[in-house]
This record gives sequence, C-alpha cells and structure tokens, in this order.
Amino acid sequence: AHLVGGSARRVGHSARDVDPALRRDGAGFALIGAAIVVAAVQWWGVSGRFGDAVSAVVAGTFGLVAHALPLVLLGFGFRLLRNPAATQSTNRMLIGTAALTVAACGLTHIWYDLPSPAQGAEGIRAAGGIIGYLIGSPLVAGVTVWAAMPLLTLLAFFSVLVITATPVHAIPDRLYQVDLRL
Repeated sequence: AHLVGGSARRVGHSARDVDPALRRDGAGFALIGAAIVVAAVQWWGVSGRFGDAVSAVVAGTFGLVAHALPLVLLGFGFRLLRNPAATQSTNRMLIGTAALTVAACGLTHIWYDLPSPAQGAEGIRAAGGIIGYLIGSPLVAGVTVWAAMPLLTLLAFFSVLVITATPVHAIPDRLYQVDLRL
C-alpha cells in the first residue's frame, strides 16, 4: 500500500500533499483486503495459481496458526481506520501479537510431533509452519518437550499481557472489572 501510494503521489504535484491520515487509511484498507484474501484461501479453500501461492506462503510460514491470520489482519486494519493516531498502543499490540504468534506456532509445532523440512513441506504446513519449526525444534532439543511447552505457554500469557497493557500486579483488578453478564 505504501509503495503504490508513494508511486501515485510522485506522478502529480497535488498527489504529493496527501494527508498522512489518508495514507494510514490506505494501510488499514490494505490490511482488510489482505484479510479477505487470506480468509478466502485458508478458510474457504480458494485455489488457482494465486490462491496456491498465498497458501504456500501463509501456511508455510504460520502452519495451522494461519487460520487465525485473517482475524488478526482484520483487527489491525480496523484499528488503523478507527484510531490512526494511536501509534504507540498499536505498536505495543503489534509486538504482543508477534510474540503470541511465535508462541502459538511453536506450541502447535510441538503438539504435532515436530515435523521437519526433511519430511516435506506438507508436514510443516500441517503443524506450526516454519516459525513453529524454528522455535519449537531447537527449544525441544535444548530443554525437552516438558519444559518447552510451559515456556511457550508463558510467552503466550506474557504476550496477552502486552497486548492488553496489563502488568502482572494488575491482573486481579482487571479480572474484577470484567462484567460477565450477557
């Protein structure tokens, strides 16, 4: 989106003065568009050359966790559209989401018996993807499954705290504030 927008702004003189808020809107719409494309491929099995390429990249990178990617892209797209000036909290949420993704890919890869690239790409895609392989395999080799699973679960828990901007000491207060009435 930035490349296309930058190229379009260079064509005419008036296009160079595009408000930065409109540029962020373009990024938000690009993320929503990417969410639609990834959902079409991952959820509904759209195939063809383009669909197969998207599937290879997304599932190859994230494995089964790729099924959650459309929701993440959609969430960040709407966040950019609704709160374009909240860059500090958006960056915090992005870091937390990245750490949560690493933990989820690693946990998924371990759960599906640590397939390796030597077993073929399908095994990697059907587990935690290449991220899961790069995190899970060395961790299990170093500290065993019995330590790797709790470590990755701890990373996932910490990631949720980062995303929600909740320090550990504030967890009881936050839980107390949750209204569970429907």
